[in-house]
Amino acid sequence: MHEYTIEILYHYTCSKCKNWWSYAMTPNAQMLQNSQSLKLPKTEAHCPECGTLADIKLKDRFIL
Repeated sequence: MHEYTIEILYHYTCSKCKNWWSYAMTPNAQMLQNSQSLKLPKTEAHCPECGTLADIKLKDRFIL
C-alpha cells in the first residue's frame, strides 16, 4: 500500500524586492477541520532575499 502525507505551501511575495519564497507546513487534524486555523499564526515575516520585515496578509481574491 502506498502512503502519503499532506503538505500546505504558503507562497510569499516581498513588498519591497518582489521576490517570492515558500513556507511548507504539515497540518494536523484540527487544522484540516477548521479552515481559519490554516492562517499562519505569525503576523509578520522577513524576506530571505532582501531582509525586509513586513506584515503578512492573504492576497486579495484568495479565500480560506
